[in-house]
Amino acid sequence: MPIVVANRYARALADVVGPKGNYRQALNELQDFGVAYQQSLELREVFETPAVSMAQKLKVLDSVAEKLGSSPVILNFLRVVVSHYRMTMFGEILQAFREVAYARLGIVQVKVSSAAALSGEEQELLRKRFSELTGNQPELEFQLDSGLIGGLVAQVGSTVYDGSIRGHLARIREELMGQ
Repeated sequence: MPIVVANRYARALADVVGPKGNYRQALNELQDFGVAYQQSLELREVFETPAVSMAQKLKVLDSVAEKLGSSPVILNFLRVVVSHYRMTMFGEILQAFREVAYARLGIVQVKVSSAAALSGEEQELLRKRFSELTGNQPELEFQLDSGLIGGLVAQVGSTVYDGSIRGHLARIREELMGQ
């Protein structure tokens, strides 16, 4: 249920931001607010505690948004989220907006795990390859996984491309066990 609600908020914001195409700016502003929200226990308590009046919550929100330099659209969106008591879902709303914005911008998220750090040239080759594979602009997220032995594993949505030695050995094992 929370993901359904988060998706509604995300699509509504994307529809407002859409005509100007400022998805990146909106996403950056939401991420900035999300960082402040996650780092401050006091801020979370203000928004999540019923003892704090709505007027006080909105006043705190206005102050935080001003310090972060939030645009009027993002400030209004956050006011709606706060006034509908949805701040506990902010992380889900942010992730849902990221997915909607990326879809509308033609960006696909690719998570790449490798046994060792990849050079800039290797990263660029992967970027080009995933651009060809998906037909979209890839946004690559790199991480190290010492359990891979060698090679890499990439995930685009629910599709996994396993070019690791570990994966290759597992496929060989399955073939041998099947015979």
